[in-house]
Amino acid sequence: MTHDSAIRRAKQLNKAYRDLRLSPGARVRYHGTVRELHGQWTVHPCNCHECTYKTLLGLRATRYALRTADGQPGLIHVRHTSVTPVPTPEELGQAGIWLVTKYVAAHLRKQLRETFPGAAFSVRCGRGKKSWEIDVSWTGGPSEHDVRVVTAPLLAGYGTPDQCRPRPVTVTVAGRVRHGIPRCSAINLVRVPG
Repeated sequence: MTHDSAIRRAKQLNKAYRDLRLSPGARVRYHGTVRELHGQWTVHPCNCHECTYKTLLGLRATRYALRTADGQPGLIHVRHTSVTPVPTPEELGQAGIWLVTKYVAAHLRKQLRETFPGAAFSVRCGRGKKSWEIDVSWTGGPSEHDVRVVTAPLLAGYGTPDQCRPRPVTVTVAGRVRHGIPRCSAINLVRVPG
């Protein structure tokens, strides 16, 4: 994959990710720049002046407003890469073929290599209490936003507030094909400037 085709693919992924909008009222985990507000919220269309103006011009909204579960206002103008949908307990309890975290990590490693061929990524499964998490680190190269566009679909789907499970994926590990719904609770990103 050439550098130009990698940039085109990243732009296509970014556009597809922006097109996958969360429904108003969907529960999310906020992990943006305001660290003291990290945690669970519900998302709603942002109604700040800038977003309202863009909507009046016919442009698609790309930012959220966060509210508490009881409707109290939180943050406004939140980027789509700063929130991750939280699957409902019913959804997590539904029968399905789950893909364990180490296979999700293998799939993610392949996706990152294809999307950013010049960058070297470290993709590791967590240990102990964090065994359902994946840690991704890299030096220089793509921004955290660009990497989150690739990782977000492995955490949850984007449809109705009551349907947030991620779509099934297929990965080949040690010559065996594995298929299932990605099962990981978080994908932690660490970009080392370089």
